[in-house]
Amino acid sequence: MKTIHFHVGSGRCGSTLIQALFNEPAMHQVFGQYNIKYAPEVCMALGPLTPVEEFREADWHDFRAEHFAPLKTVAEDNIFLTQENIFGVHWEKGSRNRCDASCALIRHLTEGFDVKIVILVRRQDTFLESLYNQLIKRWETRAFSEFLGAIELDNLDWAAVADTYATAFGRDNVTVLPFERPVLQTGDDASFFEAVLRVIGINAKINFENVPTINPSLSTRALEIQRLANQLLTRDEAHGLANWFEANVPKAPGDPHSIMDEADRTRLLQRFQSSNKRLCETYLEGYDTGYYLAPVN
Repeated sequence: MKTIHFHVGSGRCGSTLIQALFNEPAMHQVFGQYNIKYAPEVCMALGPLTPVEEFREADWHDFRAEHFAPLKTVAEDNIFLTQENIFGVHWEKGSRNRCDASCALIRHLTEGFDVKIVILVRRQDTFLESLYNQLIKRWETRAFSEFLGAIELDNLDWAAVADTYATAFGRDNVTVLPFERPVLQTGDDASFFEAVLRVIGINAKINFENVPTINPSLSTRALEIQRLANQLLTRDEAHGLANWFEANVPKAPGDPHSIMDEADRTRLLQRFQSSNKRLCETYLEGYDTGYYLAPVN
């Protein structure tokens, strides 16, 4: 039986960079050495059809036959797929997560394969800041405080999300990785990219020269200008400005997150302290995970 490692997200945790780097010729050679097939065409076909609100098996028979059945005949024994749209987390107020529907879909599509789920998460405060930054690039006009008030915070319980996948596929078949470099380095992973490679069985150190930042956040000073521009420009004009800011005034990887008021940050982290503690104890073995735990006042 062939193995599929299915990276399902979360968003704002490097999915676009993973796709870009896995398409590099150097990685194709590595995949060949490790008997791994990367199938980006399957990921691209799945993207426009996800997320799914509910799973109806009949809707997916043809897709499975066209895109997944051929994977059973490839020469490689191991297959890697990545599609963050399938993760199933919803953040809009009043919504509920559809991770159960995502699990049902993945089970159906991968019938006959040994399935391993790979999830990347980041701390809820920086996740929300990064999500807001991304939305600003897509014509969002709300101030951050208004955006934050429209979030269904309970849906960002990463431990509960991981539990859903573990219930569907078995705890041993679900790997959760931290996105943050300082946390990764406590487990001897130089980056989330290296951590993903390790999980799929590639232990070689891969060096990429001059890797561009993919889908970067805007710097704090550019962010508010872009939000104002979104109120005054057409969508196409605003999108063009966002592209210019991405290229010329991006947030540097080492810059601190500073959008959220520190009182709100503390309250948010305290809200998730118990959940994140369980996430760390259950799913993030091997890392120093103190970063995920808010102090108790």
